Order: sequence, then structure tokens, then C-alpha cells
Amino acid sequence: MQIPSSCYPSYWLRNQTLRQAIRLIVSVALCCLVTQVTHLQEPAWALITSVIVTQSSITETMSSGRYQLVGTLIGACASVVPITLMLLHWPLWLSFSITFVPLAILASWRPNTRMAVVTLMIATLFPIEGDPYLRPVERVLAILFGVSVSMFVSYMVLHEQARRDAFRNAAETVRKIVGILSHAKRHDLAWSEFQDLNDDCAAVLRKVQTAVEEARRERWVPLEERDPMLASLPTALRQLQMDTIVVARAIILRQAGDILKPQTMASFDWIIARCEAEAVSRKATKPDIAAEIIAALPAESDHPDEVVRFVLAILRKDLITLIHQLGGDDLSV
Repeated sequence: MQIPSSCYPSYWLRNQTLRQAIRLIVSVALCCLVTQVTHLQEPAWALITSVIVTQSSITETMSSGRYQLVGTLIGACASVVPITLMLLHWPLWLSFSITFVPLAILASWRPNTRMAVVTLMIATLFPIEGDPYLRPVERVLAILFGVSVSMFVSYMVLHEQARRDAFRNAAETVRKIVGILSHAKRHDLAWSEFQDLNDDCAAVLRKVQTAVEEARRERWVPLEERDPMLASLPTALRQLQMDTIVVARAIILRQAGDILKPQTMASFDWIIARCEAEAVSRKATKPDIAAEIIAALPAESDHPDEVVRFVLAILRKDLITLIHQLGGDDLSV
């Protein structure tokens, strides 16, 4: 069960290393219990799998678990061939090589399937007493137990709260957008430096997208239904980022000067503060506050340059969209 944040010290929320250590300990302990209850012959493989698969995010855990399971299934199926050949009195290394070579080629082509080679080696080169076909079955069961326990722990034990990460990185994205516009107003950078700033902004925006994708996997209910504000965040920020570089380009090429009014820059400050508040806890905001921010945005229709008016109108429109999303569904614009 997910532990409420009020039940443990707040620094646990911020210390990713400690949180991951707790998840690993719980995963190994739970996996050990499962293997004892099921009387698995070689529980060590399940424990090793739980350590490998349990990652710091649900997305990474799912990806690692999928690769482990698929690779093991391929290796287990392939190991039937050398086991059968050895039962027909073929030499060990010849029987092993017949299957090892194509699996090695597969692992080189698709590195995520390299567990197939490991499974083949375990099932073929380390025989056990009794039915030799039980070795690959045992290996598949061990991996399945390890992956299942890791998935359970990732969902239920101190998961990383992707919503918090998404809004924290969203605030950082908007700060970088403000930085680009501020430099454009001062004309103090070369265009190549603006491109570098835009790349930095895009990198942080990708973290927002990653966190939102993580949030989609945290619950069965679609994100658009349980948290529409979070679901729409990457698209609105991406549009704002594209607007920013266009506005900066227009300011520089048209020598437009200080065309961004204080009310426009104040709207960015409100967005940053709103995202930081959501990163701490999910809070409602009064629609009339967002409405005041929108109403204060200048129309920018009085600028003599038609190109500047056009790009500022686009920026204003997308600012309104983002403020509307952060300000509440009942906000009328």
C-alpha cells in the first residue's frame, strides 16, 4: 500500500537514493518469501531478477521486466534443441553451439534479448538431476516471480510521484523560456547561443513528457480523466517553447526592442508559481485569479510591425491556453 506522505519524514520524498534502497530491500524480501512458499528449486535467480528489474520508476521497471521475461522465454524455448540433441548423444559443445550462434546474432541485433543467451547457458551447461527439460521451465518461473514482485513493489512502495516531477520540471521549463525572452529583449547573445538555450529548454521539457508518461502508468484510470491538467501539460509547454524561439527570432531580426510588456512577463511568473505549487501538493486555484492574469495580458495590436504583432498574438494565445489549463476547468475566457 502506498504510504501517505504524512507518515514518514519529508526528506524521504526528496531522497531518491533512500527511496530506491527501500524498494530494493522490500523487493528482495518479498521475492524470497514467494520462492520459499512456492518451493522453487533455485530461488537465487528470482532474487537476482528482482534486483535487476526494480528501477526508480514504473516505466523503467516495466521496460526492464519485459526485456528480462522475453529474453528468458526465447532462451528457454531455444534450449529445448540442445537438450534434445544431447539426449540423442550429440556432443555437449556441438549441441550448445548450434543454438548459441543464432542467439548470439539475435542478441547483437537486439541487445534487449541478451537474457536469451544467459538462459541457454544455464539450461544447457549446468544440468540438474531428473528431467533435463525442467531446467528451462524453472528458469522461466524464477524470472516470472522476480519480475512480478518487482512490478508490485514499483507500484505500491514509495513510487516516485511522477506528478510532482512533471510540475517541477514544468516550472524549470518556463524559467528557461523567460531566460530566452529576456536575452532577446537585451540583444546580448548570438543566435547560436539562443539555439543552445532552446536545446536546454527542450531537454527539460522532455523530462516533463517522461514524467507524464510515468504518471499514465501509475493508475488504471486514464490520465485525461483523473488529472486533465497534468495530461495537457507537455503539449501546452511544447507550444509555448516553439512560440518563444519564434518571438526571440522576430525581436532580433526586426530590432523590435522591448516589446514584451510587464503584464506578459508577469503571466510567466504566475505559471512558474502555479507549477511549483502543484509540485508540492495538488491544490485548487481560484478561477478569478487566473482570469485576472489573462485579462491583464496586452493585446499587442498597437505595434507598427506586422510580423511582431503576428508572433506576439500567437504567444498570447498559447499563454492564455496554458493559464486556462492551470487555472481550473471552470475558468471562462
